[in-house]
Amino acid sequence: MGFDMVVQGAPSQHSHRYLRRGVFGMLVTAQEMVRLGMAFTSDMPTFPESGHLSEEEFTNQGEPVTEQARTYLAQLDETLSAHGGSGAGIPLHKFGSNDGWHVTAAECADAVAAYDRARTAGTPHPNELEGDVVPFLRTAAQCDGFRVY
Repeated sequence: MGFDMVVQGAPSQHSHRYLRRGVFGMLVTAQEMVRLGMAFTSDMPTFPESGHLSEEEFTNQGEPVTEQARTYLAQLDETLSAHGGSGAGIPLHKFGSNDGWHVTAAECADAVAAYDRARTAGTPHPNELEGDVVPFLRTAAQCDGFRVY
């Protein structure tokens, strides 16, 4: 198990479109991001109720066929995209599961700005971010953010 992160709207051949971390690796990456002000502690939001939906309300590909199913999916997408806190950067609950969280372009831009401020202040680049996290976030900030699967 782990976390597959994919930039939304980046060309498929873009070199910083995809980022992968195992569970422990994501924990360490997230801790460093908090330390640098790139992320903040947040509560997991409540998901919309889906118990009233049946298989018949979706196609085999998962597309909604009823208004009730479309409403549920819209509410789910809103939950997965919501900032969920008053901090700047990326809310940590979006790294708490691989449910398709949408880390928005604005959250990525805030995280990159915090990283740049920390580096300007003399903070060394943490090994835990390797060479892939910041370029990935820069790409996501220029596109439509990224999803966490």
